[in-house]
Amino acid sequence: MPSQITGRPLSDAGKPTAGPALEIDPEGRAMGLFSDSPHALASSPGMGMWSTILQYPESGADGTPAMLVWLSPEATTLPAHVHTSSTETFRPVEGELTVVVDDTPQHLATGEELTVEPGDPHYFRNDTDDFVAFRVEVPWTKTIDTQYMVAGLDHEGYLGADGEYGEPGFVQGLLLAEYVNDETRIAVAPQIVQRLLWASVGRIARLTGRSAMDERYLRDRFWESNVEQPDI
Repeated sequence: MPSQITGRPLSDAGKPTAGPALEIDPEGRAMGLFSDSPHALASSPGMGMWSTILQYPESGADGTPAMLVWLSPEATTLPAHVHTSSTETFRPVEGELTVVVDDTPQHLATGEELTVEPGDPHYFRNDTDDFVAFRVEVPWTKTIDTQYMVAGLDHEGYLGADGEYGEPGFVQGLLLAEYVNDETRIAVAPQIVQRLLWASVGRIARLTGRSAMDERYLRDRFWESNVEQPDI
């Protein structure tokens, strides 16, 4: 079956725009997982990422938070980070995913799995010329929160210049790093430096209305109104 183009940003009239698009195999493993999820497709056009929530357990509930993520060949590479007490497990379902652990790239083919242990600095990227889709079991729901916060801000024009799509700047990155710090440490600066920045720059940002999380971006209706959904 031919691939399907979807995941484009929607106009105010609900029509797909010429923005970044996701190419999917309608009968592939990724779409099988997406079909089983009750959640909508989300995207960050400026970062070349699409995702859906597979599991988002409420506080105290059983289950591991999990996402299905697609990366374009031009997807942004996120900064290295460390989880202090929990593992993170990556499993490509279509294409080859590169996970860099302790500066060592590990190339995972479809169906392979890698669990990153607490304390190991790591990040992921797409080193191929095609889209890659992977399932990831994350340490806690705040990992999902931050990705959806970035995606929502991107759609509303807060990240790029003149309302264009873009990536989080220094201040937004600082707020996100503080939001996840209890379990996830972003390895961009020593903790003491980050804490000083949270107490100064971060405090000013919050006083001016900036935040690390807006629950609107976790709601399916936001994404159904802003992202073209796959035809399944």
